[in-house]
Amino acid sequence: MLPAARSLKVQRTGLFLYLSFGVLFLIYALGFITDTYLFYAYGDKGLANFYGEMQRINAALLWRSIWIIVFAVFLFLLELGSHAAGLFTLIVAGIVAAGSLAFSLTSALELAAIRGTYRALDLSSLDRYIERGTITYTPSTLTFDLGLALCVLFLCASLFLIINVFYNAFNVKEGTYETI
Repeated sequence: MLPAARSLKVQRTGLFLYLSFGVLFLIYALGFITDTYLFYAYGDKGLANFYGEMQRINAALLWRSIWIIVFAVFLFLLELGSHAAGLFTLIVAGIVAAGSLAFSLTSALELAAIRGTYRALDLSSLDRYIERGTITYTPSTLTFDLGLALCVLFLCASLFLIINVFYNAFNVKEGTYETI
């Protein structure tokens, strides 16, 4: 069993990781469709429809990342950074963790599906613009791969946080640790 001060420090680290990945998701969502705007501007109807689907996924990722940051700030306001969770905080943290796990899994499934759709796209309508030098585009799944990796890392950070919160809620008693 970890000393109380150390286990609360680990909990605070988990909370910072959770917040950090929320901010990374926000940055990812802000740049998610940057390369695919060409599909809408220069592509055929199929590419424009794909761009519309990317917009929908992008909006979902953006709002989810904003909610992650709001939840992280709320957990900080509940003083999870310096205290073990009481009953109310434990319930809130459990709900936030369940939502975070659902967010990770839903986002990963959406990104995997849109990645498959992207790989099957016919990009030949862009060729004439590329040949003229009007645009430059190289097909790559890196954007989707980064998103999938971020989903896995956020899932791990969420699990790490909730395991520490539950551990500390049942093993660290108020007044048994010094101020960190």
